Formats: sequence, structure tokens, C-alpha cells
Amino acid sequence: MHGHRRGCGKSRRKPSTKVNIAEDIFKRADPRSTAILHAAATTTYHDLDLKSAAFAEALRPHLLGRPHPRVGLSHPDSADYIAMALGIVRAGGCLVPVAPELSMQERAQLIHEIALDALVTTDKAGSVAIASLPTPDVPPDWLARLAEVAPAFIRFTSGTTGESKGIVLSHQTLVERITAANARLGIGPADRVLWVLPMSHHFAVSIMLYLWHGAAIVLPTSHLAGDILQAAKSNHASVIYAAPFHFELLAATDDGTWPDLRLAVSTTAALPRATAEKFSRTFNVFPAQGLGIIEVGLPCLNIPAPEARPDSIGRPQPAFEVEVRPPLNQLHIRGPGFLDAYLSPWKARADILDADGWFATGDIAETDAEGFVTLRGRSRAVIGVGGMKFFPEEVERVLASHPSIRAARVSGRPHPDFGMVPIAEVVVDPDASRPAPVELMGLCRRQLSRYKVPAEIRFVEKIPLTPSGKIKRT
Repeated sequence: MHGHRRGCGKSRRKPSTKVNIAEDIFKRADPRSTAILHAAATTTYHDLDLKSAAFAEALRPHLLGRPHPRVGLSHPDSADYIAMALGIVRAGGCLVPVAPELSMQERAQLIHEIALDALVTTDKAGSVAIASLPTPDVPPDWLARLAEVAPAFIRFTSGTTGESKGIVLSHQTLVERITAANARLGIGPADRVLWVLPMSHHFAVSIMLYLWHGAAIVLPTSHLAGDILQAAKSNHASVIYAAPFHFELLAATDDGTWPDLRLAVSTTAALPRATAEKFSRTFNVFPAQGLGIIEVGLPCLNIPAPEARPDSIGRPQPAFEVEVRPPLNQLHIRGPGFLDAYLSPWKARADILDADGWFATGDIAETDAEGFVTLRGRSRAVIGVGGMKFFPEEVERVLASHPSIRAARVSGRPHPDFGMVPIAEVVVDPDASRPAPVELMGLCRRQLSRYKVPAEIRFVEKIPLTPSGKIKRT
């Protein structure tokens, strides 16, 4: 099945040094318009411009003499997070979100793999600190390659066993991506977007998209359903872009009024039909499923009639084409705004896409006669929990580090609220005593983010392997 395509293929364009997406956001915006609403505070685009410019000025001395500096940002979700993120990009830095839930070991891995030049952190009192990090004795072999893409954003991905350690997006790629993604979202200055996802996991094709198109972002005071709904109603939120967990949470509230809501989009995991129908009965808007991929953007969106095919991610957006290819029926996508490179080991876009510019998503899919795409599974092992994704290998390594465990396999089990939860199978060494499940979970809690900790530990006799000796994944 093919959709309409614009600007597809394996571009080897030269990076534009004139494009700075953060600067251009403020050139496009009406400075008097509202950019962020949080509690009783209102931040206009003029306010946000001044805050981000001031942070960029404070950051620049830490970036002197650093080629294509990578700046980590570890800060609670807030208006200040947005201002600092834009400030990093305005200062000529490459924004690297550092998720606050990372363990110390995971954070150290991120700093090492991306060779951060600076790290922005916040203490418990709310004080912000900028730390210059030491330059490695041996520069990463990919450092010179960054000049080819004028990077603005790197999303670190852990647990890929030596595969990609960061997804690189340039300024121009981000502009292409948010422009293509908005074709069916239709977000504009009249919209107020309710924000409930973690900023460190969702920023490039969401917050930047909303600001680029002049919308306002509504930040609830907490993630409790009552506070989320109160923020939505009092600030006249018209759009929610969330995970299935949030739709279930909101649909369960007693107060089923949200008069300004026009668009609800579910992403990160499959939205159960029952949850979509429940939300629709409560708020009179049926959630549309979308396919969000960090390498691609938002290529598919089930608009304008999601209730007719509630299990579908919709047709491809106007700028994209899709193909479902045998023998596995794997979904392939072609269009603008694809990643510029994998960072470590370096792999440029031209080497990631096939000869005709197609990207293999790893999703197993089918299409109907009208071109609607429905996902049926994944050929990759990535696990998504409540809007956050990880690879099972990193959990397996932690489990296998226990002296009594010979082997481990981690997989995702469907969950009505979180999309998936991790489940672990472990093989105990014959010469060792079986550890208690709580001991293994404690081991994972000490080394991993909470959402990666297995919800269940199963003891098995053996882990099935492929002919090449790798773990066989279902």
C-alpha cells in the first residue's frame, strides 16, 4: 500500500549552518501569545524567548572550543525544562535529554557513550548547575562525522548490545519532521495542548512541534487524574497527546466534562479498544492512534474517524509512503524527517535506509483495501512501558550478574494501563540455590530505572536459543 510522498529518498544534503530551530521558533511566534500554562503562571512566547536566551548566554562559556558540543539536561518537567532545552540549542549545543529516573550506572553510561561536554542538573532545592565535563583523552571516532549533519538533538538509547547508542537529529531534520507530523494534527495558535508525557522521552516531535506552530502547552501540577483534568478544563486544553495509561486514568474520573477537547492522540503502545471507547463515552472524543518512531517521527495517524477502525494507526500522513513486505509482513516507511545518523557506532542515514530510501520499522503490520495500517506485533524486542521504552538485554545482563543465575530472558506482557510490563524468565545454576524473586527484583531496582524492573520473575529449566546461539524472542 502506498501513500502520497513528498521529499523522500536518501538525501545527502549539506548541513545548513543558518538553521537553528530554537531561534526560528521565536522568529515565527507572536511574542504576546501564551506559550506555557502551569498552575497560576502564564509564560508568553516573549517570556520564554528571554528565559531561553539568558540560559543560552550562561551556557556558552562552557562550550567554547568544543566541536558540536553535546549538553545533557537533567531537570524535572516544567516550563524551566522547556526554556533550558531551547537555550541549549540556541547556544549551538546539541540537546541530550537525561531522564531523571536513570540509575547512577545508566547515567554514567549515557555520559560515556555520548561523550557529553556539559551537564545541566538541578538539586532538591531547585538550584540549576552547569558542569563542564572532561574531554576524553581519545575523541570518539564519530565526532568528526557530526559536522556532516549540524546536530540539534540526540536521544540516547541504552541496552542495544553495541548497536545504536544515540539517535542524531539535525536542525533541518527536526523542521521537516514537525512539519510533516502536523499535517493531520493541525495544531495551531488557537490550540492548548495538555502535556502528560515525560519530557526527557518526548520532546522533538511534540513540544517543539507545538511551539513551532504557535500553540500553548498546558502543564498539570501532578500526574493524578484529578489534577490533570483540572488543568485541562481550567486552561481550556484542546489537544491531548498521551499514552494508553493516561487515557485509562482520565476515563476513570467521575467528572466527564472537557468542553474544549477537539483532538486526542494515543501513542507509545497499542491503545486497547475498551479504553478508547471508555474515554469516548466520558469526554465525547474518540482517541486516534498514531505511530511515533524516534527514527522517523509521526508517519501514521488515525484521523479523521478513529472510531471506525479503533485498532488501526490509520493511513500514512500525506508526506509518507508505507509498504508491508513479505515474508514477515514488516512495515517499511519512506518520507521526510528521518534520523540523520545513529551515533555509536556511527551509521549515517544513507546506510540506514535501503537503496530506495525505505526504513524498516521492525513492526509487523497489515493494511486493508482503504490503506489503513494495523500493527500485529514486533520483530524487534523493544519493550514499551507507559510511554518509555527500553531493550530487554540490559535487564537480562543485570539478572545474569547474580551469582545464582545462569541465563535470563525478558519480554513484555500486555498491560491494560501501561501498554506492557516486563516479565523475566531465569535459569538457576544447578550448583546454586534458588534466590527469592524479591532478591532479583531488588538487584534490578538498584541498577535500573523503576519501569524496567520485572513485574514477575519466572524460574525455568532453560531459555530457548536460535541456531546461532542468541536468545529466541517471541
